[in-house]
Amino acid sequence: MIKRIAAIALLVCLPAMAGDFPLDCIYVADSPEAELKSYPNCAARTGAGLRIAPGHLRRMAFFKSGLASAVIDNHWYYLKPNGDSLLVLTYDNDADDFSEGLTRSLVRNRVAYFDRDFHQIIPPTYDWGWPFKDGRALVCLGCKLDAPDSEGHQPLVGGKWGFIDKRGHEVVPVTLTQAEAAAE
Repeated sequence: MIKRIAAIALLVCLPAMAGDFPLDCIYVADSPEAELKSYPNCAARTGAGLRIAPGHLRRMAFFKSGLASAVIDNHWYYLKPNGDSLLVLTYDNDADDFSEGLTRSLVRNRVAYFDRDFHQIIPPTYDWGWPFKDGRALVCLGCKLDAPDSEGHQPLVGGKWGFIDKRGHEVVPVTLTQAEAAAE
């Protein structure tokens, strides 16, 4: 019995093997260079979540917000020093910033809003939602991505549009056309 416990303890204490973390990560290390670089064998999928190799967590630059950001499997994530992760939308080739304390994530192909503790504040109700500005966010139902323009940006078209507050309540009902919402 003691040999079995010792063997289990040894396995728990062994460093993670590269094969345990098959995904590469792109992140800024806590170093004088402070450059966005690619690092192999950094993360692994665990169901719907991620597990980050402990050595990489120790190497990441955590900013004054207490979070690091990384590209893993072609998606941006915010990471906490304990390894918790939140998939966030890509905005201007970076992780979606926190706007008025909330960031956006796709949950079941709909936009949800999360706080810095990764608590979901607004559930995934809308097909798209913009960052908050002046206490409200533009959202839509039934909108779709259109063909990319010459710069590769895909505009949203169609659907019904309106505005929500930071509790997810519609302050301008989602009944407007996109042009009407733009005039609001």
